[in-house]
Order: sequence, then C-alpha cells, then structure tokens
Amino acid sequence: MLVDAWLKVVGALTPEDMKLLKAQGCASELFVFLEAFGKLTLAWRRTEAGSGNTKDWTDIQNRLTKLRAALRED
Repeated sequence: MLVDAWLKVVGALTPEDMKLLKAQGCASELFVFLEAFGKLTLAWRRTEAGSGNTKDWTDIQNRLTKLRAALRED
C-alpha cells in the first residue's frame, strides 16, 4: 500500500538527522522537502485509498511535525 511508503519516508529521517543536516547548511532544502512531502500526502489523503487510513494519516502528520520542530530548534 502507498501508506507504507509514506510511513517509511517519514520514518527514515529522525529529528537528530534534521539537526545534523541543518548544521551542515541544508535547512532551507529540508523545509522545502517536508513541505512538498506534506502536500503530497495531503493529496493522497483526498483520494479514496487515503481517506480510510486515519491512524496512519495521524502518524504521518505527527512525524512530519516532529521533523519540522527539529529544524526550528536552535
């Protein structure tokens, strides 16, 4: 299922990864990536296949929120 792929993507990156990449000067690219990925999963959510995966959708959003928060930390 496509939801498994979404979960793998957001699960592959950790908040610590975000902090390390930010320290190497990649923060703006990471914000763009997370924004685009969020839009992609939102588009999927609007489909019939995506509409029934409430628990998975919540998990994806929670993981994205944690990754964004890690980028915002100093």
